[in-house]
Amino acid sequence: MKRSLLEIIFMSEKRKNLLLFLRNGPRRMEEILEVLDVTRHALLPQIKILSESSLVIKEKDVCRLSEIGELVVGDMLPLIGTLTVLEENYDYWTEHDLSSIPLPLLKRIRELGSCEIIEPELSDMFDLNKDIIAQAFGSGFVFGATAFLHPSYPSLLVDLVKNGIDVSIIMTENALEKHKIDHMQELKMFLNSGSGKLYLYPNDMKLASLFIAETFVMMCLFDRKGRYDRKDLIFRNGAAINWGKELFGFYLLSSHQIMEI
Repeated sequence: MKRSLLEIIFMSEKRKNLLLFLRNGPRRMEEILEVLDVTRHALLPQIKILSESSLVIKEKDVCRLSEIGELVVGDMLPLIGTLTVLEENYDYWTEHDLSSIPLPLLKRIRELGSCEIIEPELSDMFDLNKDIIAQAFGSGFVFGATAFLHPSYPSLLVDLVKNGIDVSIIMTENALEKHKIDHMQELKMFLNSGSGKLYLYPNDMKLASLFIAETFVMMCLFDRKGRYDRKDLIFRNGAAINWGKELFGFYLLSSHQIMEI
């Protein structure tokens, strides 16, 4: 029975890796064998299958994608990128509420790339990650959105603007009211600094927190029961930072600026 293209592409790591390797142009066999770390004996049958399926063209000792192969590989990359992001922390993505991420951005979740999960020990649950804080102070800007009052946020925001960093923070009504009750002085200092901008998001944010600086995106989602579990996702690549800025912009569109308290 004739194999489907899906089976040909995804049921063999060797075939999949070869297709992806050839996306940047023709390659000689010696280079292919070295980069893919495979023997000629193991690879030749896979090349034969790809050639018979009109995905790869082999001429003497050089392999390249056919026009159909280029079309297929172009569509493979987004899917593989999405699967890679999800599989790396599959439990987190399946156990948390993704409705806080607008669908157009959710469909581009592959842009987040590799991440790490920071979960503080119980004794440190009210402390912010020191590495992230240091990077924030080395950045020219910080964008943030939060649906709750973290004990460290008020003093951190003041310290950031005192260091001349442009800070824009979106808060929900509940978060802002708690800041007013417990940290009115810090809020006033933040707003009077000239570097701090505060925005009120009037709707249900469904996003626990989001912070973006020049070198990272830190995001925390509520779990599917609406609980905040203190598991922060950290992304450090340029595409993820741009993705984070777009998510911040999504919430900013529905927010209005607070000029004074």
